[in-house]
Parts: sequence; structure tokens; C-alpha cells
Amino acid sequence: MSKVIVIGAGIGGLACGALLAKDGYEVEVFEKNPFVGGRCSATEMKGFTIDNFVHAFPLGGKGPHAAVAAELGVDLEFIVQDPAAMVVDGLNGGARTYPQRLDIRPPMNRFRMAMNMGVKISNLFGVYRLFQRMLKAEEEFIASKDDTTIRDFLLEYTDDPQLHRFINVLSFMMFTLPYGRASAGEFIHCFRDMAGAANFGYVRGSSGAIPEAYRQGLENNGGRLHLGKKVQRILCDSGGVKGIATSEGDVEGDVVISNAGIQNTIAMAGEVNLGGDYVTMAKSLVYSDSAVVVKYILDEPVVKYPFIVYIPDADAEEMFFYTCADNIPQDVYIFMPVIDLWDPGLVPEGKQLIIAGAAANNRPSQGDSHAIIEIMERRIFSLFPGFEEHVTWREEVHAEHIQATTGHPRFADCVGLAQIPGQVGAGKPSPATPVQGLYLVGAEAGARGIGTEQAAASALAVSALVRGGHPL
Repeated sequence: MSKVIVIGAGIGGLACGALLAKDGYEVEVFEKNPFVGGRCSATEMKGFTIDNFVHAFPLGGKGPHAAVAAELGVDLEFIVQDPAAMVVDGLNGGARTYPQRLDIRPPMNRFRMAMNMGVKISNLFGVYRLFQRMLKAEEEFIASKDDTTIRDFLLEYTDDPQLHRFINVLSFMMFTLPYGRASAGEFIHCFRDMAGAANFGYVRGSSGAIPEAYRQGLENNGGRLHLGKKVQRILCDSGGVKGIATSEGDVEGDVVISNAGIQNTIAMAGEVNLGGDYVTMAKSLVYSDSAVVVKYILDEPVVKYPFIVYIPDADAEEMFFYTCADNIPQDVYIFMPVIDLWDPGLVPEGKQLIIAGAAANNRPSQGDSHAIIEIMERRIFSLFPGFEEHVTWREEVHAEHIQATTGHPRFADCVGLAQIPGQVGAGKPSPATPVQGLYLVGAEAGARGIGTEQAAASALAVSALVRGGHPL
């Protein structure tokens, strides 16, 4: 029997370990944190179950999370609502509100969507052609757009300012990247699949229900999970992996799968074992932007929509400029799920739980995250009268909290590798490293997708790769 060691119980590592355990491999998962799921996790507090960060799930019950759960035979239920979100446009200091339908495949729904966002009549045909092309995109076409930015791709169809503002916000929701940097190929792939699934929503039981389901799948199949156990080194010899070293001693293994990120993996395995070209490639990689998050408990319901997307009072070109600089914006994009309206079981009766996020610089030492929170909070309070008066508890999450969870040595990235031209599709690092038996899993290798769904898709791909290269 092949022995598999997984470093990190984030979504990718835990799912991959569970899938291989089900296939009959001896699996041990080591996690430095005292909890599973990494950025996709939750905490219980006084009758509330509160996500540690901020999440929604674009493919819901038709995506890779559900596929992993089905393969493991564990329960995982996703909740959908229609409208999928309420959009608030802050252009010119206003607050124009409109619903975003769950299914945009019917032409009439797309027409209403364009009119709601304020597309000029003269630009409707170009917008129609754009959406039609994305909804029907073939893999060859997607790959041909991998090295184009979303912004430049849109300009092939329309320069409509309202369409560009909307898509820029959607880009940041998907990839934690503005549309002037993100890959059009990755966006088209994700947009096509999200529209085709029409299953955007939230998971019953909080985002922490996902890693807990995978944990159950791991343990049901004989896998072992070690929490609070940091891996110090990956042991290599003669071009192959031999196991890991922990503070409690060495653990031998035939395969090591790292969910710790490519940079940390190189540090643990040693640059000399990976080779100069590989190390140079890894050092050149760019990471996604970050976010600030505020969680609120209200003593009575104030917000009546389950999901709010706020488009800031800025044109598309300026909307996210501050994430790469120390400038303070006048207004910020807001991503705000209202948890009790998705799953009332997570919140005591009569209370409200809201989690709000905004874009931030991915270097904790740069940018003013406190100022971003102040701007975001001021906007929320103005949009929802009574909100401020009913807050009984709040908690802030800054970039350094994200960095502490992931363990990235330099960045507080929300997603992992930035999904930019040159780092998606064929340009993304392979899950197989130059060391025989050493693999990467998670958002940094092996799959396309959005956030945690990308990590789950990676787990499916990497588990198949291991089965093919290391048969029982």
C-alpha cells in the first residue's frame, strides 16, 4: 500500500487526502492550525456560527465541492435563491438598486440585466454579442484568451462604461483581482460555468461545513488528521520524496502532497532539490489581492436581501487602483452576504449576522486597511438605515489575519496565485514538481475556477494524477 502524506488541511489538501483514502491509500494529513479549512472555515460563538472570512459559492451544488462530497459519500447541501443578489450602484453618490437574476441564460433575462446596469441603448448589441460568446465558449476559445486581460477582451465588443464597471466588480468577486489584470480566459471559463449551473449560493451549515464534510470523508475511510502539527521539512533523496520531518520526528511516505503553496513547499523541500529553473519560476509568480472583512451581529434584522453587491462611485479604470498603491479611495466595492437570510440555523432567532468585505492590498505592511474599513462601514450605514444602531458585536479581519492563516511568507492573498495572463491554463504551475512523488494541490496548481471551488477542482485532478502515477 502506498503511503500518502498531505501537508495542509485547506480545502485542496483535505479533499485530496480524503479522496485518496477512499481509494485505499494510507493517508495522513498534517495541519499547522488547530482547525481545518484554512480560509474556508467557521467559528461557533454564543449560538452563532460565523465564517472566519467571507464566502459565496458560484457553482453551489453543481460544482466541484458537491462532486467531492458525492464521491466521498458525505452530506453537503447548498442553498440557492433567486434573485441571486441585490446590486447597489453608487454612481454619482446614488444608491440605485436592482436584482441580479440567478439564471441569465434566457435572452430576456440578459436584456433586463443590461438595462438594469445602465447599458446605453446604442451598446446593447455589443453587450449581447459579448454575453453570447462567453456563454457558448469552447475550450479552444477560452485558451486563446488566457493571455488577454478581461478589460481588453471586453473592448473587443463594447466600451460601455456601465458594463465595464459591473464586470470589474464581478472580476474582483471571482478572483480578488481587477479586470485590468485578470485573465479573460479564466473569466470566460468561470462565467460560462457559473451561468450554466445557475446555482450560485451558500452552503448549509456555514463555509466550515465544507472542510468538516471532507474531514468526515477522510476519517470514514481510515485517513488520519493531525491538527496543530506543523511540517518542518519535506525529506528528499536521489530525486524523490521520502517523507516529512515534524517536531515529533520523521514520517516516511511514498507520496507527499503539499497544500502549503508553492513558495512554502520549496522552502520545506529545499531549493537544491527542486532545481534552479523551478525556483526561479516560483519566485516570479504573482499573487492575488487581499481583502478586509467586518463581521456584524445585529440585535434585530435590518437588511432584507440575502446578498448585497455594492458597485462603488468610481469608473472602471479607477475602482481598484488603491490595491496596488498606498492611496485611499473615496469609495469601495462591498461584497456582503447576510448569513441568517441564507441559513437561519446559524443565527439565534431574531438576530442578524452580516459579513462584509472590501478589496485591500495583499502586503500587510502596505495600504491602510483601517481606512478601507471606515469607508466601507460608512457606506453600509448610509445604505441601510438603522444598521449602526443595532450592532451589538463586530469583528475586523485584516490582511495580516489572512496571512497568518495561510502561512504565506510574503503575501496576504485571498485566493493564492493571481489568475492573470501567464498564470492560468497552460501557464499555471503543474501539480507535479521536479521531485518524484512530490505534488502541489489547491488554488496554486491543477485547475481553473473561483476561490475554494478552484481548490476542490484541484483536489479532484491531483488525486487522479497520484492514482495514475502511484498505483496501489
